[in-house]
Amino acid sequence: MVEKVPASHLLLTTIAALSALQAEIPWELTCKRLPDVLKYIQFPSDKDELDDACRSLDYMLKRYNRQQLTIPASVISKVPFLIRYLTHPYRHVQRSSRGVLNTIASGSDEESQALLDAGILEVLNKFLNNPNMCAHACTTISKLTAGNAHQIGKVIDSGVMLKLVRIISNFDYDIVKWKEAAWAVANALDGRRDVEQFAKIVKMGALEAICKVLANYHRDFAQRGDNSTLKSETTFRLLRCLDQATMHLPEIKNQVEKVPQLLSMIEEVFLLDGYHNYGRDSKLGITRYAPSFASVVNGSPDPGSDFELRLTLAMKRFSLDDEYDLYLCPSF
Repeated sequence: MVEKVPASHLLLTTIAALSALQAEIPWELTCKRLPDVLKYIQFPSDKDELDDACRSLDYMLKRYNRQQLTIPASVISKVPFLIRYLTHPYRHVQRSSRGVLNTIASGSDEESQALLDAGILEVLNKFLNNPNMCAHACTTISKLTAGNAHQIGKVIDSGVMLKLVRIISNFDYDIVKWKEAAWAVANALDGRRDVEQFAKIVKMGALEAICKVLANYHRDFAQRGDNSTLKSETTFRLLRCLDQATMHLPEIKNQVEKVPQLLSMIEEVFLLDGYHNYGRDSKLGITRYAPSFASVVNGSPDPGSDFELRLTLAMKRFSLDDEYDLYLCPSF
């Protein structure tokens, strides 16, 4: 006798399989089936159905992001459930729910704010103390620190930012964790923070930590480029952070006594082999303009009216699960 397979299982496994294969399904079908998937997010029959529902939802939301569409309110209403699933006893549900939340956090400020309003920082703060979850938590936080000043303030006030700075200051050769924490700190340092927030993060010692690790790996980067330990993406992200800092540090010289020493330390980093050819915005007097955006319009440094949106989305890059497999990646 053939066992009857629930229709929900067929629906969710089909969508999840298409996601794994990176296959596209018609947009109309995505919209039509979204309510069905959301139903199983809130009322799953078992842990496997919940895992399939989360993976299916993540796949669908990536379609929304690629088309730069607002995530429906019906999805945002399920954020509290998804945050709760981060601590689900089934490891696959933890991973799939984390993927959905990262996808939501990769969108607009309003979508990221929904995560903050639902209390995600409380969970992420605890994860930072867990060696197995720390890197994943840093990835999600890096998307939140790419948000507006209010959102960055939430991260600072929760105590999460101080923990991030301690992670990058006390380098323990877990390079995956360090890189994710460094992205989160860099996004806050040269993102849409206000002057007071910038001063607070500088006082925590963030710039010294970034300088120290970049100096440690400069020969590795000079010789191996994108095959180096930090990779080109992270290296250039951190160099840009230091470059922007040289323009903004004078603004806080009355609040932070060590500004002259920090400026000197940063300049020494840019003289190192591997970094001295980096195209510095500070030499052109361009503030917060990414090099890749500065030449978009007729070679002009004027990035256009949608610059803030494009820069923010660029800072909210990949999900850690897409880049690494932490169960296979060794600590350095």
